[in-house]
Order: sequence, then structure tokens, then C-alpha cells
Amino acid sequence: MGEKTAQALWQEYHFLTKEMLKFLTKQDMELFYNLMNQREHLQRLIERAPDDGFKVSPAGRNLLREIRQDSQAIIEAMQIRMGSSKRQHQVSKAYGAASTTAVSQMNLKR
Repeated sequence: MGEKTAQALWQEYHFLTKEMLKFLTKQDMELFYNLMNQREHLQRLIERAPDDGFKVSPAGRNLLREIRQDSQAIIEAMQIRMGSSKRQHQVSKAYGAASTTAVSQMNLKR
């Protein structure tokens, strides 16, 4: 099997990025992280691939722009997800503290 061209590698990278966004939206984090690991591996292949001028070609610039947009969407979705998790943790912590206080007050009344 021959080495893939830079264009083929970038197209595969784009595909994985789109799939990551799709599964992040579906909140399938196991698959999201699996795809992220595949994309990281692909990034190493891209870094080692010979530069054939694809990135500066019109098609390459368009593809990289789409990848940047999708990557930004992933970052924003992750920030929302992390904010939501943080709020859930704060509510859980507050509820736990309120519950503990109520229980300890009940014990004091006995």
C-alpha cells in the first residue's frame, strides 16, 4: 500500500473532524474520544507527509477553512458541555450540603 497524498490525509482529517462534531452533538463521548485519538494519529501522519503544495492550493485552503470552522464548533460544544457539567456538579454539591445540614439538624433535635 502506497503512502497517501497530503490531500487524501487532509480529507480524512476533515472527515474525522466532522464525525467528532456529530458524535459530540449526540453526546456519545466514547466514540468522540475514539475519533479524536484517530485524528491525533492522522495529524502525526500529516506532519510526516511530504509537502506537495496542497495546503496553499485553492482546494487546500478551502478544506483547511472548513476544518478550522468544524474545530471551532467542537471547542464551543465542549465548552457548553463542560459548563453544563460544572453547573450540575455545583447543584449536586449544594443539594448534598443542604441535605447534610438538614439531616444534622434533625439529629440535633433528638
